[in-house]
Amino acid sequence: MTYTRLSLAALLAAGLLAAPASADVKWTFGGINPPGAPVTQASKRFAELVTERTEGRVQVDFYEGSQLGSGPAQIEAMAVGAQEGYISSGSNASNLVTEFGVVDIPFVFEDQDHFLAFMESDLAAGLQQRLRDEFNVRILATNWFRLPRVFLTKESCVESPEDIAGKRARSPNLPMFVAGWEAIGTVPVTIAYGETYMALSQGVADMAESAGEQVFSSKFYEVLPYVTDAQMMYPQNSVYVAESAFQQLSDEDKAIVTQAAEDAGDYFVSLVEEQTAPNRATMEAEGVTFCEMSAETRAAFAAKVADSVPAFEEEGLLPEGWWDQIQAMK
Repeated sequence: MTYTRLSLAALLAAGLLAAPASADVKWTFGGINPPGAPVTQASKRFAELVTERTEGRVQVDFYEGSQLGSGPAQIEAMAVGAQEGYISSGSNASNLVTEFGVVDIPFVFEDQDHFLAFMESDLAAGLQQRLRDEFNVRILATNWFRLPRVFLTKESCVESPEDIAGKRARSPNLPMFVAGWEAIGTVPVTIAYGETYMALSQGVADMAESAGEQVFSSKFYEVLPYVTDAQMMYPQNSVYVAESAFQQLSDEDKAIVTQAAEDAGDYFVSLVEEQTAPNRATMEAEGVTFCEMSAETRAAFAAKVADSVPAFEEEGLLPEGWWDQIQAMK
C-alpha cells in the first residue's frame, strides 16, 4: 500500500492549513472497538469533553465499531485529510511510519516500566515528529494504557513455545505484528479486527491475542476459552488527529483538545481497573480458564524473538541498533 507524504509546507501550499478558524468546526473521529469496550467509552468521553470545554467551537462525532473502516484505512484517511481523527492502538501508526511497529515486537519489553521508558525516549519522540511532518498525523495523547497482551487458545493454555508452533494466529495487518508472530513460530493470518470473531468461529485461525481488558468486550473467549497471561506486549491506545485540522484551531482550543485527550486517557485507565475483576469473574463462570506464564517460558519466547532481530533489520522493520538501545532502557 502506498501512502502520500504530506509535509507541512505542502499542506500550506495546498491551503489545507489555514489561519485559526473563527467559525465552529466539526471533526469526524473513528474507532474499531465494539460499543461496550473501555476504549469506546473513553473515546465518547473525549468527544464530550472537547465539545463541552470549547463551548461547541469544536464538535467531535465519534464512530465506533469500524463504521469508518479498518484501522489501516482510517489512519490512511487521516493522512490525506479525509478524516479528522482516530482512537486506537498506538502501533497503528506503523502503517505510515514503519518504525512505530517496534511496540509490536513480542516479548521485547521486560515489563511496563521498560515500555514506558521507550515511550518517553528520543526514539519515540522522533517517530511522532516524522508522523506529523511527513503524514499529517499528530498524536495528542498516549496515556491510554491497556493491560498486557494475552494469548487466547482453544484447547489448553500456553506453557511453552512448542504449544503454539505452527498454529494459525490472527494478526492485524501491521508488518511488525506479522513478523513477530512468525518469529515465535506461528503462521499469521491477517484478519481485520471487526471480522475476527466470525473468523475464529469458522476456524480461519487457531489462536489470537488480545489486550487483557479487551478479552471480555471482544467476546473472543467464547471461541478461544483458554487465556494465558503471556504479557506478549504492553499496549496502549493513542489519540490521533489530522495535523491540518489541528492547526486550524486557536491556541486556546489546541490546548483544550490536547488536555481532553489526556483526561480521557485517565478515564480509560480507571475503567479498565474497575472492570477487570468483575469481567474475569463473569468469564470464569462461563468456563474460561486463565493461566499464568512462567518467567522461564517468557524468556524462551524472548530468545526466539532476539534470534529474528537481523531479519527485522533486513526487512526495514527495525532500524539497526534500536534493539540494543531498547534493551539498555530496562
